[in-house]
Parts: sequence; C-alpha cells; structure tokens
Amino acid sequence: MIDITTFIVWGVFVGLVFSSIGAAGGILASFGLISVLGFKDPNTVKPMAQMLSLATALVFIPGYFKRAAWILPLGLMLSAGGIVGAIIGSTISSLYLSDMSTFKPLFGVLALLIALQIIWKLYTDKRSGKKPARVSEEGVKNVVVNEHHIAFDYGDTSYSVHPWAPWLAGFIIAVVASIFGVGGGFLLVPYMASVLSIPMYIIPATAALAIFISGSISVSNYLRMGAEIDYATLIFLIIGGIIGALLGPKLNQLMKDSWLQAALVAIVAVIGTKYVLSL
Repeated sequence: MIDITTFIVWGVFVGLVFSSIGAAGGILASFGLISVLGFKDPNTVKPMAQMLSLATALVFIPGYFKRAAWILPLGLMLSAGGIVGAIIGSTISSLYLSDMSTFKPLFGVLALLIALQIIWKLYTDKRSGKKPARVSEEGVKNVVVNEHHIAFDYGDTSYSVHPWAPWLAGFIIAVVASIFGVGGGFLLVPYMASVLSIPMYIIPATAALAIFISGSISVSNYLRMGAEIDYATLIFLIIGGIIGALLGPKLNQLMKDSWLQAALVAIVAVIGTKYVLSL
C-alpha cells in the first residue's frame, strides 16, 4: 500500500520540475498517478494531473513576476487560443480516449516526439554556434504590443513575435494537452524555445499562465462530463507540488539554459519509452 509520504514526495518532484523548466508537470503527474499510484481510469487521471499542474502554477508564477521573468502579453495570447482548444480537446478525450490500454501508448508516443524535437534543437544550436542565453537581472523590459508584433528585450537581445502566431499555437497545444490531460508545457516550452527562440529563464511563468487558463477550462469540462476525482490523494499531491514550486524558480536561475532543456529531454524520453513499450 502506498502511503501519504509517497503522494507528497511525488508532488514535490512534479512541482520542482514544472516550476524550474515550465514543462513536464502534467506528464509527470499523469505518470505518477498511473504508474506509481495505480490509477486505472484515464478520465480520472487527466483532470487530476491538470489540477496538480494548476495548483503548482499558482505558487511559482509570482516569483517569476517579481523578477520580471515572464512575457505577460505573450502568455495572454497563448491563453486566448487555449480556451477554445481546451474545450475541444477535453470533449474528444472524455468520449474517445477513456481506455488505459489505448491511452498509455499514445501518451508515450507523444512524449517521445517532444523529446526528439528538443534534442534536435540542442543539436542545431550547437552546430550553429549559438551562444546560450544568460540570466538578466533586469528581466523582460521594453514590452511593446500592437497589431504587428509583441516585442520585448531580455538582456542585450530584442525579440519580436507576430500576435496571431501564439494564438494559433495556444489553440493547437491546448487541444493536444487537454486530450492527454496534461498542462501543455511540454509543447509550449519547445514552441517558445525553438520556434520563438526565447531564453528558458523567462519561459516557465509565461507557459504557466497559458497552462493555468486553458487547464482550468479543460478540468471544468472533464468534471461536467462526469470525471471522478480522488480528492484525498489530490490534496497530498498538491501539498508536495507547492513545496516543489517554491524551490523550482531558484533552480531555474542556477542552471544553464541548455541544462534545463537537457533535463526536460531526459524526463520526457524515459516516460515515453516506458509507455510505448507497454504496447
């Protein structure tokens, strides 16, 4: 029998990884609920994993806000697309992905695809001689939002994003994330790091804002469609998640950009491999 300590320790692990990297919280939560805690119903696992991610996000977002380590307009635009996507994805999943024997292998394939994508980015960055980003004490500054772009500066570099690109990305990511009952950080982080070339130091809170809004919609829809939640287990997971979320932002500042991405690859690849081999 698994004791309360296991719930809390796993919650700490989820919160630490999610708050330091901005991704893999939902994947780790789902993996823990299925493979560590023994839950058998995907429609219970999916909203519980998302609820743990949401609680964790609420804790660590303010820490990033204090050091201006997020891009609020980008997070809001990702969230706007995510609202519609979350409703569509959770409805599809609740109706057609309710069997664990189908859910686990598909979950594993998705995780492996994400791991391969990040490996490719690290490889191409190394070959191109791209210098890794460094932590800026000033944080994100000179933010400009208009119909043409979302622009900002971080350190000595200026960034510019077309406003409709994150809306579409947020929609697509929320559909996929809510289908699998995860936060979406494992897609949001590669999107912001690889496609938008944003430093990892300002990604976690930006991703977490989008995850919180779209995840809340997804959870509400799962509950509306009859998902059952084990609140006793969830409470102890959230306690652990809060502890981990308080420590994660400090880890984010201490680790190199490439180390954070490599850690994400390792975590996601192990989980993906395990579930694909369950075919």
